[in-house]
Amino acid sequence: MKQTYKTIDYEWLTRSTGDPFADAGGFAIEYLSEKFPEKDILELIDYITKIYVEKWDGKLNAFFLNSKITQPAFQGSRKTEETLKYFEALIKETEPSEVGYCRITGRETKLFFGGRDNSIMTGSGTLINFHHFFQKGIALSKEALIRMHFVPFACQQLQGRIGLMQSSNEKLSKLFVKLTVERNLHEIGVGLSEGVAKSNFNKPANAIFDFVDYTLSQLRDFREGNILPSLTLYHFTNFGASPEIQLYQLPAKVFLFYRTCLQPKFCEDWQKFVRSHYFDGQHKGAKYNLQTEKFELVKSKETEIIDNIEYKQWFNRIYNKLLVDENIRTDILRWSRKHPFNFEIVSIYQQNIIGMKKETINKIKELATFLVREEDADKIKKRIKALDGAKNASALRRFLLKDVVAANYADRNDHPIISLDDYLNYLFPDGSYWAEIRDLLLIAIYQELHERNLISEELRIELESEVENEVVNE
Repeated sequence: MKQTYKTIDYEWLTRSTGDPFADAGGFAIEYLSEKFPEKDILELIDYITKIYVEKWDGKLNAFFLNSKITQPAFQGSRKTEETLKYFEALIKETEPSEVGYCRITGRETKLFFGGRDNSIMTGSGTLINFHHFFQKGIALSKEALIRMHFVPFACQQLQGRIGLMQSSNEKLSKLFVKLTVERNLHEIGVGLSEGVAKSNFNKPANAIFDFVDYTLSQLRDFREGNILPSLTLYHFTNFGASPEIQLYQLPAKVFLFYRTCLQPKFCEDWQKFVRSHYFDGQHKGAKYNLQTEKFELVKSKETEIIDNIEYKQWFNRIYNKLLVDENIRTDILRWSRKHPFNFEIVSIYQQNIIGMKKETINKIKELATFLVREEDADKIKKRIKALDGAKNASALRRFLLKDVVAANYADRNDHPIISLDDYLNYLFPDGSYWAEIRDLLLIAIYQELHERNLISEELRIELESEVENEVVNE
C-alpha cells in the first residue's frame, strides 16, 4: 500500500487490536494492499466502495444503518461519491474531532464519532446512553473507522445473518478473512457476486467445525503442534430497529479433543458417530447408512437418498453440544449399545473436557472387563439390565456391591476389585454424579462386548430396541 497521507498511522490500519470487527477489517485491508500495492488507502476505499455499490447494490444494511451507502436518499454513483467525500475528510482531519484515547486502539489521537452508520454493533446519536459521558457516538481514531468500512468484505452470510470468525490465534483469524476475501474476489471475477459471500453452511456449529477441519487439513502446526486456539463465531445483524449478536465459542480444550478424534486410529469411529447425529425436521425418520455414508428415508415404496452435501446443512447434535458445553456422554452410550466405538475416545473426552481423573476411567474399564468375564449371554444380559435399571446412587452402589464386590469374593480372587480408596476417591468422590459412573460403565461394557464379539443375536435385538426407545422418549 502506498503511504500517501502523513495524517494516517499505517501500522494501525492492520495491526491486531482485539476488537473482532476492527481486526477483520484490518486483515481485509492487509490482504487487499498486498494484492494492489500501487493503491493508497483512499484508492482502496474507492475500490471496495464501488464493489459495495455496483456489485452488491448497496446491500450493507446488516452492517450499517443509514450510511452513505445504505442511505435511501443517495442513488447510484452518489453513494460512492458521498462515501469517498466522508473518508477524504476523515483522512485530512476536516471532520469534527476531539483529542482523546481511541476506544479500540487505545492510542491518544484525534477522535471521530462512530455510530451505527459507520461502525458495527455500537449505539448512535439517538442512543447516547451507550457511550461514556453521553457522547453522541463511540470515539474512534480515523484508522479504526476506516477498518470498519472493510468489515463486510471479511464476513459471510450465515443463516440469514452475518458470520465473522475470530480466533485467539491471529493466524486463524487471518485465515478466515483471507478465505472470505478470496471468495468475494472470485465471485466478482466470474460475475456471480450479489452481496456478502455466502457460507457453505446454514448452521453456525457446522460452519465452525468445517473451518476447524480445513485448518487441520491445511496447517501442520495446528494439526500436530502445541498450538491450541479457541474460536468465536460472531453471528450478528446491525439491521434497523433490531440489532442483535450471538456468540458461538469453541474453547481450546474442545479444539484439542476434536483434533485428537481426527487422528487415524480414532477418525473412522468418530466420523461414523458424528455423521449419524445429523437431523432435519423435514426428513424425520431418515437413518444414516454406515456403508454408503448417506442418509436414507423410506417413503412408502421408495427410498430417498440424501448425500453429504445436503445433510451437512442439517442440525448436528454432537457439534452443538460441544459448542455449548453440554455432555455428549448419553449420546455415546446410545451409540455404544449398537456400534463399536473406541473407548479411548471416551477416556480422552472425560479427562480433557469433563475433568474426570484418569484413575476413575481405568477403574471403570477394569470393572467392565470383570462384568463380562464369562461368555454367558444370559448372565451378561442380566448384569446390563441391573446396571441400566439403577435409577439413583444407592441402586448403583447396591449393584457394585452385589455384582462386583461380592462376585469377586465368590470367585476367590486374592485382591479386592474395589478398594476403599477406589470407592471414596474415584467412583464416588465428593461432587461426583452417580449417573455418570453408571453410563460410563455401561459404555465400557458394550465396547468390551463389541471387541470380543460377545453380543448374541438375542442381545443385539434387545439393545437395538432400547436404542429406539431412547430416541422416541427424548
